[in-house]
Amino acid sequence: MEKVTLRAEALLGRLLRNQRGRDAKLLTRVSPALQTLPPTITITSSVGSSPAPLPKEFTPFGENRFPPLSWTLPSDIAADQIHSYVLIVEDPDAPLPSPVVHGVYYGISADKTAISSDDVVLADAPTRTLQGGFQYGVNLRQTVWSGPRPVLAHGPHRYFFQLVALGPPLAVGEKPLGKGELLEALGKSTVVAWGEWVGTYVRDP
Repeated sequence: MEKVTLRAEALLGRLLRNQRGRDAKLLTRVSPALQTLPPTITITSSVGSSPAPLPKEFTPFGENRFPPLSWTLPSDIAADQIHSYVLIVEDPDAPLPSPVVHGVYYGISADKTAISSDDVVLADAPTRTLQGGFQYGVNLRQTVWSGPRPVLAHGPHRYFFQLVALGPPLAVGEKPLGKGELLEALGKSTVVAWGEWVGTYVRDP
């Protein structure tokens, strides 16, 4: 039965292979607060230079770990200009009208310059606080982190890890932030800078 299901998924992937590339709908492309700013935060990962193939350990087919990221601000921005960071991970290559959100994280401390898999572990469920001291929002699967799981035979997918540095605190209510709420909150805040790192993953039959 599993082989039949995989064959059907591979057939669907081939049929929809050209349905991809919703880059224009990524958060950093649709937010008015970001459209006038070029990406100036440099983000790197031990996984490799962007775009870097993601090993299986960072997907549900392995340990589903969060890829390690580190970043540096541009020289013209002082660290004390930053209040906090937000991070959103999106896949614009899914055969859907809009990118798939794999993770939303906010309240990342201004003194943080890196995130590891250990940070993205639930510490307090009621407040949605993670071990890294920040909160997680709403992704497609309602989980802390939803690793890459592209449609079989659909070709390589790109995963945009988009980091946004904020001046004043992000306006956060009682409800966890999804992409829509994050977009609205960014419009009421002051974006100082942003940057992105891209990982890729493909599932071949």
